Amino acid sequence: MDTLNAPKLEQDYTDLPKSYFSHVQPEPMENAKLVSVNHTLMAQIDCDLNDEQLLDLLSGYLQQVSCDPLAQKYVGHQFGVYNPDLGDGRGLLLGQWRDNSGQAWDFHLKGAGRTPYSRRGDGRAVLRSTIREYLASEALNGLGVPSTRGLGIATSDEPVQREIVEPRATLIRVSHTHIRFGHFQFAASKGAAHMETLLNFVVQKHYPEHQQDSLEDKAWVVLHQACIKTAKLLAKWQTVGFNHGVMNTDNMSIIGETFDFGPFAFFDDFKIDFICNHSDYEGRYAYNQQAQIALWNCKVLATCFDGLLTEEQAQQAMEDFVQTYNRAYLEDMIAKLGLETVQNGDKELIGDLLVLMDEFQVDYSLFFRRLAKWQTDKESELFELIHPEQLPVGFSQWFDKFSVRVEQEGVDLSVWRERILKANPSIVLRNYIAQQIIEKAERGDYVMLNEWLIALQSPFEEHPNLADFQQPPRPYQKGMKLSCSS
Repeated sequence: MDTLNAPKLEQDYTDLPKSYFSHVQPEPMENAKLVSVNHTLMAQIDCDLNDEQLLDLLSGYLQQVSCDPLAQKYVGHQFGVYNPDLGDGRGLLLGQWRDNSGQAWDFHLKGAGRTPYSRRGDGRAVLRSTIREYLASEALNGLGVPSTRGLGIATSDEPVQREIVEPRATLIRVSHTHIRFGHFQFAASKGAAHMETLLNFVVQKHYPEHQQDSLEDKAWVVLHQACIKTAKLLAKWQTVGFNHGVMNTDNMSIIGETFDFGPFAFFDDFKIDFICNHSDYEGRYAYNQQAQIALWNCKVLATCFDGLLTEEQAQQAMEDFVQTYNRAYLEDMIAKLGLETVQNGDKELIGDLLVLMDEFQVDYSLFFRRLAKWQTDKESELFELIHPEQLPVGFSQWFDKFSVRVEQEGVDLSVWRERILKANPSIVLRNYIAQQIIEKAERGDYVMLNEWLIALQSPFEEHPNLADFQQPPRPYQKGMKLSCSS
């Protein structure tokens, strides 16, 4: 390799103590081929790697792009149980790409092979799981939800054993950071010096205006911002009907981005206690538990700063989480209803609606999108989602209250309908759609994958070419539950 002219990724993670990582080379994926390239993301981060160079990174050969890959060490609570043996078990942080403004973007190769933290796993990823993460992260980003993203996917004919034998694949995950709550749990277990180093590292990268603060003040900034950003993230998850499935502390980003996609699901019919992960036997990560679990995770994070923060400060951060979440969720939900300013009674209006949607198993995303048809000659398309024959009394009463509330906005109904369409997507990455895309891709047909990648980047447009996917799914297509291997 001509190292003088080769593109290069920086590696700032080596500024941390050696116990935080292990230098590991990927296990190359032979006969690799590109499946998809996220050209939109490439342009946004000023990434000028060509397909050959991108495939070099994705395949793990690293002959055309200079980088210093490493596997990160962290710990965490998995389903509420502390596990000290965690780390990057199937991924490697390749380094950072800098855009034209100087912003650094982590490039992380998922499916890179075994590392010291693989825990008897093979370190591989399969085409199914990489496609799911690739599309889900783009779907959330398109909906305005903070998320890691995927730069591209490659696959090969190398077999990988999961529940069945599947083709190997890799994904380059792009993020502002790969520091998780679990990193701070690891630092706390190593002592004060390690915590100071990690705090300085995170503050320098993400809160540079606080670099001259005391260590105690830095601890407050990192904890408080993690709580605020996580609260806003959870409000958006709940609003768009996203179920994460594995909200372990090692899957929580310190800067509030959606991180580590496994058995996720966007709602079909609304179900308040929906569980998308069939491994979650007790419903710890059910939809109606997500905000509480996020708060629990923040409390775990707060314990990492014992000795740097007082109990009062930790409690204040948790209270700010609750207040931020409640405010953000209410604001996001009234926007889905085409409303702009929060008024007395809005919380009850939303709560009553969700109770009714749960009772009558109403399609979540279609209801809000078709709400724009209310009081038009296409109103029946909305009401048929609720009941095919007659609108239930409870819903009829709710619409009476809603009519009064819309009048209070003081805007023309045409303006209100425009708000609805701007706040509610026409397309949603339902699990049955993702499965169709996966099955085609496994046969070597990537057209649907790339079509949906582009469409999910502008989910509020009409997308008439995807009209078949804008109808209620059939009963057998609904409510798919997936495992952590997803």
